[in-house]
Amino acid sequence: MRRKLAVLAVLAATAAVGAVTAVAVRGGAATAAPPAPLRLATAEVVTADLSTQMLTAGTLGYVPSRPLVNGLTGTYTWLPASGSSIAPGQVLYEVDNQQVILMAGALPAWRSFELGMTAGPDVTQLQRALIAEGYAAGLLTAPNGVFGQLTADAVARWQNAHGYQATGQVTLGQVVFQPTAVIVGAIPAAVGEAAEPGQQPYQVTTNQRTVTVPVSPSLPPVQVGEPVSIVLPTNATTPGTVVAETPLAGGANGATEQLVVQPDQPEATGNGSGVPVQVSLSIQSVHGVLAVPVTALLALRAGHYGVEIVTPSAAHRVVAVTAGIFAGGRVQVSGPGISVGERVVVSQ
Repeated sequence: MRRKLAVLAVLAATAAVGAVTAVAVRGGAATAAPPAPLRLATAEVVTADLSTQMLTAGTLGYVPSRPLVNGLTGTYTWLPASGSSIAPGQVLYEVDNQQVILMAGALPAWRSFELGMTAGPDVTQLQRALIAEGYAAGLLTAPNGVFGQLTADAVARWQNAHGYQATGQVTLGQVVFQPTAVIVGAIPAAVGEAAEPGQQPYQVTTNQRTVTVPVSPSLPPVQVGEPVSIVLPTNATTPGTVVAETPLAGGANGATEQLVVQPDQPEATGNGSGVPVQVSLSIQSVHGVLAVPVTALLALRAGHYGVEIVTPSAAHRVVAVTAGIFAGGRVQVSGPGISVGERVVVSQ
């Protein structure tokens, strides 16, 4: 029985070999599949603005303000918290429970306001503030610089609103003029301390965000109005504009000038003061030039470059180009054999 099984196994194996042999004789060797065509990555030749950048240190904070000077005698009975924002028409602090009010104006107050005073720009400033805050409705439509009865009536309305006796006169020290809203800084005064004319109860800045950059010999020339990028401590970037170059006293490394940069999106810069940031300045820039990815460049010979152009019919040709500025992964190219809209091969 075992022998019979062995014979059957041999026959089965022989039949299998014969079948394979028959296939080989009849069909020949299996034909290999053709290789897949090589797919090349391409990019379009575009027109672009390119610039090379350098980073330099700057400080983010608020635009400085004129000092806040007290004009009353008494005791400080209320002071705001550091970091508070105070707008025109709001209370700056209180002396003997009497409010000192912020009014919008470029000139500091230097005298009381009352009937019979001489006309002047400070009166114009007071009238403009009273009109803006709504106290002169039906009385004044435009400032005229003369403190007459209508102005005194508007002052009386203002005094009623802030807890003053309605005398129609503004005593020196009851209002403080600043061009804009202010941010409260360090507060050397304390509630309960004596208030004296000439004191600065606390430090103030404007509420306008700014970045200052010391000017050093290593910086490229920068023009007022030039756009820049501000790199925040989080590494986020936000756009800004150079608005001035101003003197700098005691600058590091002998710097005597500083660039003043205004953030285009101040809300993106937070509310910190004295924050170290980086400012990206343009070293070299070009506008409206042909540009391709850097990976499209071919080295033809020492110092010479080319690109491989793919035509609409899928034909390939290599043309020589002159390379210009490298920026942001792209390179400026020029030459008689390349134009906008063509496609070039890029390495993967």
